[in-house]
Amino acid sequence: MGALLGALSSVLYGLGDFLGGEGAKRVSAATVVIWAGVVSFPLIVLVALAMGGDASSSDLWFGAAGGVAGAVGLVTLFAGLGRGQAAAVAPAAAAFSGIFPVVVAVFSGDEIVGLTWLGVGIAIPAIVLCSWVADPGEVPLGGVWYGLVAGLGFGTYTVLLDLTGSSSELLPLIPARAATMLTVGAISLAGMWRVSGFSTIPKGIVIGNGLLDVSGNMALLLALRAGTLAPVAVAASFYPAVTVLMARLVNAEHLRMRQIVGVALTLCALTAIALG
Repeated sequence: MGALLGALSSVLYGLGDFLGGEGAKRVSAATVVIWAGVVSFPLIVLVALAMGGDASSSDLWFGAAGGVAGAVGLVTLFAGLGRGQAAAVAPAAAAFSGIFPVVVAVFSGDEIVGLTWLGVGIAIPAIVLCSWVADPGEVPLGGVWYGLVAGLGFGTYTVLLDLTGSSSELLPLIPARAATMLTVGAISLAGMWRVSGFSTIPKGIVIGNGLLDVSGNMALLLALRAGTLAPVAVAASFYPAVTVLMARLVNAEHLRMRQIVGVALTLCALTAIALG
């Protein structure tokens, strides 16, 4: 069940990323991130409080620290993309966001069975192939360090959420979302990002992006509650495949052969992880 919920979070993240990309064609990426966070924050507060739970101070601090890590991932990801290094940043970020929690799980003593290892082994090239889109003249490995840092930020978010107690339910997501918004907002106020006013944004796209992202966060935390860190983290890292498929279906974007292979490998990896 954990891997299936992790895969659900991938679908939600992938759909949200597609909308975020569409929004970033109209306004800056920073504007999309900030306003998506603002409109989605009340949802996570209402859902988390409705579910209840008993969160300790450590649960809330783990959530807040995870939110900061996620914000660092976002900032680094957009910095790399802004330098025209999508061919390296996107696949590296997606891959490392899945690899890092697996390494943590192994060193923490989690038992990973054979089929799960097979799924993890297939997943890494699948993620890279799905998200590798090189532009003409772009150096494929030019921004790999941005991808590494971004992936570590996203992976750390998953690891820290896994450290929260099951009795806390969804409550750690409240400080996590608040910390992400505060971190990105502080960076924007420092002049590193330009943010447009609410009246100028494509509201439907931004609201959809925010709701899908926070729904993905809820699915991820529920997946971690139901399963173990390694398979859940990897299953939650397949969002590039969803974004690629949406770009094909909605915008009729051409799929490169490596992306088609990546989507096929994604299905194989998810099957192995689920059976494991």
